[in-house]
Amino acid sequence: MVDLSFATSQVDPAERLSATRELVNREFLPLAITPLRAAGPPAHFDARLTGGDWGGLRVWRVEASPLLAARAPRHITLPARDDYLLALHVSGTATGVQDDRQVTLGPGDFALFDPTRPYTIAFQGAGTFEHVIYQVPRASLDARGQAGNMTALRVPAASSAGRLVSPYLRTLARSAGPAGDRPALALIDAGLDLAASALRAAAGVGGHQDSRRRVLISELKRYALAHLGDPALSPEAAARACYVSVRELHRIFAREGVSFGAWVREERLRRCRDELAGQQHSHRTVAEIAARWGFRSPAHFTRAFRARYGMVPVEFRRLASARDRPG
Repeated sequence: MVDLSFATSQVDPAERLSATRELVNREFLPLAITPLRAAGPPAHFDARLTGGDWGGLRVWRVEASPLLAARAPRHITLPARDDYLLALHVSGTATGVQDDRQVTLGPGDFALFDPTRPYTIAFQGAGTFEHVIYQVPRASLDARGQAGNMTALRVPAASSAGRLVSPYLRTLARSAGPAGDRPALALIDAGLDLAASALRAAAGVGGHQDSRRRVLISELKRYALAHLGDPALSPEAAARACYVSVRELHRIFAREGVSFGAWVREERLRRCRDELAGQQHSHRTVAEIAARWGFRSPAHFTRAFRARYGMVPVEFRRLASARDRPG
């Protein structure tokens, strides 16, 4: 998707609702949109949407009249990106339902939804609401731990996590404008790390980890990061270096909601992506970058990169280069 900007003021009043539905289903996600009673007749429906792809994410900012958005079983069979939806509410009130849980969001609150399962979200009130949606690739959030257990759980803006994460996500979303004004990939990754930590806390995941396990997971990750470029990096090597059994290593990572192999692959892919996007590494071939971060073959790297980012490395590099080119 190229950068997109849409406003109902651009179309005939009688077509405002249908135009919004068509755009949302084509560019965002197949779902049903129903104006709520306070919105009045279709001609009075108002919406403004902006969206863009950056840093492996798709980011939407929505301002609209009160509405109900519903992702029903019939929508789930239709083609769509394999993402989670990180929903940050900005103004008004929103009530979401998924997995038999109901969450009410006020300004600054955020929650996670999984579009592979039915959900609804209602934006109530007499005036327009404002809402930010991060479409986060499933693999990216799963690598940060047990995302499937975090849906429809509110992270309050006034909580300790919310006071830190909510302003960061709002500031990050404001950068979803011209390509040259977008945040660095490291800042995007930091935002996802913060959001995942806040969601885990809301889900009660990891809240009572014993100190030994926290130390061990830190040591294992530190060792793995120091050896990412080694194709021979393995659970056995990491376990041996940190004086734990392979079985315990797998148990520790399982408690984090991710396997050792998946975590290593995600870290390698993130570093390859950063180098493919950076001009300072333009002298290196794709194969050299892949080998530099531990991929055994260019073909294996290409398959893993396409599965993670939806395009082959050569295409990603070309788009990144065009984005950064002056003029």
